Amino acid sequence: MSNREKCIAILDSFSDGQLANIATMLQAAKDAISEAADDAFCNSLYRAYEADPDKGQPVSLEDAAKALGVSL
Repeated sequence: MSNREKCIAILDSFSDGQLANIATMLQAAKDAISEAADDAFCNSLYRAYEADPDKGQPVSLEDAAKALGVSL
């Protein structure tokens, strides 16, 4: 029996009222997983910034616009 089938069998044993609570708990778990992924992505960006030898070097507005292909 797969994990999905086990979960469905367990869910089938709950009343509708209990399922409302289970749905809330599942959504909270899903949100926590998503937030953890977002945190990991942000942490990797920060580590890349910390390792950048050019961090903290000022860039003029004109140079930044030019690098981004924006005309002022």
